Amino acid sequence: MNNDTERVLTMLSEDKITVDEAERLLEALSGKGPTYQQESAPTRETEIPDFSEEERAWDERDSEEPMGSPTRVRMGMGAYVSPDVELRPGTAVPTGACVSEGVVVEGPIKLGVGAFIGERAHLMKNCRIGNGANIGEEAKIGADVEIQMGAFIGERAKIGAGATIGKGANIGEEAEVSPGSRVPLGCHIPPGAVW
Repeated sequence: MNNDTERVLTMLSEDKITVDEAERLLEALSGKGPTYQQESAPTRETEIPDFSEEERAWDERDSEEPMGSPTRVRMGMGAYVSPDVELRPGTAVPTGACVSEGVVVEGPIKLGVGAFIGERAHLMKNCRIGNGANIGEEAKIGADVEIQMGAFIGERAKIGAGATIGKGANIGEEAEVSPGSRVPLGCHIPPGAVW
């Protein structure tokens, strides 16, 4: 990732710019116009680069609607998914998001701009990973978990189903968050602790 891209993602994580502004800046930095598929993104049978206005608007709504389009994987500009990872239809991978090798995804998920999923992490269905959030290697994320913007989940940490991890929270290596728990904004849970 180059310095300009890092600066854009930093401004986004600090709420200085919106997601739309970040995507436009990243598109401008790449020298390409708006697109929903980039040549470096892996091609998937379920991926269709041509989205309706209704599908594009879905990203702007915060509702209980299904995770993205139920029939395809949505890839943003500069998004990367390791070729060995199988994403479920309905998954949204926006600008700058990265899904590393060996990741297991049990159902549709939604990633934020610049989100990072470490190697061999395991994500259950309907996870929402916020902008700039970082999931460590071999972490296990339960169903219906919300990890908000800028949160960090350490290696081999376990987040129980339905838990919410607040903005900027830091979950240490091998720590556990119980199902349905709410970790507040900026909270630090030390390695190996149980919340």
